[in-house]
Amino acid sequence: MQNPSKKYVVDIWSDYVCPWCWIAKRRFEKALENFPQKDDVQVNVRAYRLAASHAPEPMIAALKRKLGNPDSAEAMMSTVSKYGQADGLDYRFDTMMFGDTADAHVLVKAVEDTTVKNRLVEALYEQSTSHGKSLFDRANLEAIAKEAGVPDESIELAWSSVELRVEMVEDEHFAAQLGSGVPLFVFNNTFSVSGAQPEAAFLEALNQMVAKARTEDSSLMGQVCGIDGCEI
Repeated sequence: MQNPSKKYVVDIWSDYVCPWCWIAKRRFEKALENFPQKDDVQVNVRAYRLAASHAPEPMIAALKRKLGNPDSAEAMMSTVSKYGQADGLDYRFDTMMFGDTADAHVLVKAVEDTTVKNRLVEALYEQSTSHGKSLFDRANLEAIAKEAGVPDESIELAWSSVELRVEMVEDEHFAAQLGSGVPLFVFNNTFSVSGAQPEAAFLEALNQMVAKARTEDSSLMGQVCGIDGCEI
């Protein structure tokens, strides 16, 4: 886990081909915007692949296979689309693709600037979910990255760095230890929230994070000595 530069840390594991992850991201962002201590929160983007080593295929076909029958897949897509629309997100399952998103995750990790990184993450969701762009072709990824303002050197680093791919796998191993899928939100490395929870649930988790941190701070205040002696 990287060292925090702010008082509170939220680590988010997600995948760009996870139907619920974009909705969860948007709801968390709304909660964070309404959080009084938002400027003290560092948000880390973590990698998780739902389909490691899986060849790209249409999302609808993947859902039908995973859920076992067309009716279940249709019901799931209808639900996701409805909730997505409520959060201002356009889901177009007929053009969405499913597969190994390693290159997309490594590309995000190669970006150091937080603002540009966040812009790239949002673009990856939007371009793949709303516009049917493939995340499994480096030319497409480079076009999305450049549109988001990612510098050429970061793109080159993504395709050449072994260390970033190792970091991606380490992210996945850490998430696996928690025994949950994605989306997964870990607050100050003390407790987690999984799934596309309502905005109110994320806000409650943020408040709980602060409360726990304050409790831990007070519990660390042991016996002290002053000029007039020591507390007993």
